[in-house]
Amino acid sequence: MRQKEQETTKVRIAEVTRSLFYTPQYVAIEKGFFKDEGLSIDLKTTAGGDKTMTTLLSDGADIALVGSETSIYVQAQGSNDPVINFAQLTQTDGTFLVSREKIDNFNWNMLKNSTFLGQRKGGMPQMAGEFVLKKHNIDPKKI
Repeated sequence: MRQKEQETTKVRIAEVTRSLFYTPQYVAIEKGFFKDEGLSIDLKTTAGGDKTMTTLLSDGADIALVGSETSIYVQAQGSNDPVINFAQLTQTDGTFLVSREKIDNFNWNMLKNSTFLGQRKGGMPQMAGEFVLKKHNIDPKKI
C-alpha cells in the first residue's frame, strides 16, 4: 500500500461498453485498489469501438478498452501514431446466442434457415459470432 502523502496519477479510461466482463475493473475502482496504488481512475463509457478509439486518438483518454480490431483499423488507415494493444482484459467475447423459445436440446444445425443478428460489421463480437458459426459449418451470411 502506498503512503497517503504521495501524489496520485490520474488515468483516463474509455470503455467501449458497460459490461459484466469488466467487473474486476469496477470492483477494483470501488474498493479503492487503484487509489491504494496512487492512481485516480476517470472511467467513461464511450459506446462503440469507433468512438472509443476517437477518444483515445484525440487525447480524451489514456487507455481504451476495445476489441483489438480497432487498432488494426487505425493502422490500415495509415496512422503515423499506431495504437498498441498491450493487455487482454477478457478471455472470451461477450456475445450470447438467444432464442425466443425454450430449446431443451440445442444443436447448431437448428440455426440453418434462420437470421444471424450480430453487431457492427468488422467488430469483435460480430467476428466472434461468425467464427463460431463457421466452426460448425454454418455460413453466417446464408443461414
